[in-house]
Amino acid sequence: MERALTFAEAERSAADAQDWLHYSPREESVLDGPLRLWRAAAENGLGLCGVAVHVS
Repeated sequence: MERALTFAEAERSAADAQDWLHYSPREESVLDGPLRLWRAAAENGLGLCGVAVHVS
């Protein structure tokens, strides 16, 4: 599961290039947050849920 949810190096570079958000030092990238949350949920025996939103 971890491998399926983790970016390969080229995929991460491509995703970072498309991330136009500006983060404060205390914020994490939208590319990192979901994996961390899903990992914590799985460790606590909770289900996993993901959402994809496209805003145009």
